[in-house]
Amino acid sequence: MSYISNINRGKRIHILFILLLSFACTNNVEKQIGSIFSRNDFPNVLDIQNTPEKPVDWNSFCFSDQGSWFGFALPDTTFSNHEISFAGPFLMTNGRWLSKSIATLKLFDENSKELICKSSKSDYYPGKLENEILYDDFSVIMSLIFIASDKALINVEFKGIKSSKIYAQWSGTIFSSEGSISHHQENILIKKDDTEIKISLNDFNNYSDLNISDSSFEISALPFDLLENETKSLAMQISLKDDKSKLTQNLDDALENPQKYLDQNQERWDTYLTKALKSDAVWSNKKEYQIIAVKAVETLINNWKCAYGDLHHDGLFPSYAVNYFNGFWAWDSWKHSVALAKFEPELAKNQIRTMYDYQNNAGMIADCIYADSSENNWLNTKPPLSAWAIWEIFKETKDTAFVIEMYPKLIKYHEWWYKYRDLNHNKLCEYGSSDGSLIAAKWESGMDNAIRFDESAIIKIDDSNYAFNQESVDLNSYLYHEKQFIIKMAKLFGYQETLDKYQIDANQLKDLIEDMMFDEETGYYYDINIESGEIIKAQGPEGWTPLFTGVASTENAKRVIEIMKDTSKFSTYIPFSTAPKDDPEFSEGYWRGPIWLDQVYFAIRALDNYGNYEEVERYTLQVLDRLSGLKEQAPIRENYWPLNGEGMRVNHFSWSAAHLLLLYKQQ
Repeated sequence: MSYISNINRGKRIHILFILLLSFACTNNVEKQIGSIFSRNDFPNVLDIQNTPEKPVDWNSFCFSDQGSWFGFALPDTTFSNHEISFAGPFLMTNGRWLSKSIATLKLFDENSKELICKSSKSDYYPGKLENEILYDDFSVIMSLIFIASDKALINVEFKGIKSSKIYAQWSGTIFSSEGSISHHQENILIKKDDTEIKISLNDFNNYSDLNISDSSFEISALPFDLLENETKSLAMQISLKDDKSKLTQNLDDALENPQKYLDQNQERWDTYLTKALKSDAVWSNKKEYQIIAVKAVETLINNWKCAYGDLHHDGLFPSYAVNYFNGFWAWDSWKHSVALAKFEPELAKNQIRTMYDYQNNAGMIADCIYADSSENNWLNTKPPLSAWAIWEIFKETKDTAFVIEMYPKLIKYHEWWYKYRDLNHNKLCEYGSSDGSLIAAKWESGMDNAIRFDESAIIKIDDSNYAFNQESVDLNSYLYHEKQFIIKMAKLFGYQETLDKYQIDANQLKDLIEDMMFDEETGYYYDINIESGEIIKAQGPEGWTPLFTGVASTENAKRVIEIMKDTSKFSTYIPFSTAPKDDPEFSEGYWRGPIWLDQVYFAIRALDNYGNYEEVERYTLQVLDRLSGLKEQAPIRENYWPLNGEGMRVNHFSWSAAHLLLLYKQQ
């Protein structure tokens, strides 16, 4: 049971009594944890109000949903106040903006003069973009949602203030280098290479005066009367298709019944938020922390990409906001799945499946996979955390069929480490590579340039497998963790022989880690140099991995925790840095100092595992309170500087979002 549950049991009883008394006195009861949260309570948690000025603009951010490979943004103030639009789309298939705005609505009076609004505002709600505009005679709400992975729906609702006649015109432009526009049957088509954007309008016969050039179009709706308090709407559907698309869904009724899809979208997102925000944590009833959880959910869903090309199942980009993260990574995928299981478990399952789709005959999982499988990276794999993810999904769903599906693949991957990453066959594994390169072996650790690898060398196992000359404590702790989950799965299915084997192996591995990798002199866990047998005294997050996985004895854990809590080492302004502050090599270099939120999460869970409940709350709140921009509209970053909390490197980073959600939920 977690710290939050333990420390608040008595408080809950007292609070429950007060709530019951309050209910007896008044019917005005505020929302409590467990009630339905609405996305309407969380506008603009992320700032995506921007208009791209050129096709390649990585400073302009967007929103997507349903696994779409294209996204839209709220327009910035460069749009005039008599145009209603959304910016984009941004095509994640090639990392380019197609347009400043592919769908702009202009309104005119009977003299063809553009109407000027009295007021306007733009909002990004979870799962929906919305422009709200007020004119003298009517108001307009223009909404954009995704109704499928390949389809976005724009609905424009007019509500009469007094009777009027409305003249509406849709227009769109694309950057001249990004394709050409044409008209086919009742659709406007934008084509570039194998990519096609199709724009469809409801009741096409009620439009006239279609004007098209290579890079723009205009089409006018026939004027319509709007009475006082009457509501009417226009709808547009934007579809993306290319030769790598896996599925095109037929949603013929979307243009005729947009409200049905708006309602479904609202219900889905309210369910996401209710699941994500429900928590026993003491901070979970405060809006400022709920905003962080909502931002995490939005970030994860914005990076969701459906099956496409050689990607056979849905998964998440590490970030859509850079051009080099346009695939699925193994280590990232396991972490994403743990968080996704809390609110979108089917996506969590597919995130696991999509990596195992490329498990090779030996059992290895590729480091990363792409829509073009010829680009997949087989030079290395990543640390084994998939069993953790599979079990977390099972805890949320009780889906034994999924566990049965993954179980033999998991066993095969687990055993691969001992066949191809154990140089001296002593049951302690090493990171390595398939081509003999040192850099790929460092990539395999996930901590590419960690200080502990500065003196590492690579040793040949066979023609396609090489390993470090050091046995890594984090790798072997993860393998111990995997054995524990395999034991739980074996118990679930009554596989007694497997259960007995892995229990013996787990006990032996625990003894090896405790006996060989813990240093009595310094009170910390380290990697071991195979050739000399000496420990490699470079401290990093790997040293608290045995506490996260439950390997560490109580006494050893106590000593490690003292180092973790040392303000001259890891207990920095934002805990827990990837290198101790007093190390001469401490710097802003990737894994040589910055905060990575997966390792922070592992550290806080480590504290929880060994009963340090007050520190769990203190350090969690330091993270949630101090990370720059987290409570404002700033994006979640790849990593952060531990001395001041400033964001570093990539924006909208999925595994950071995943662990922020887990920290919020204290799970």
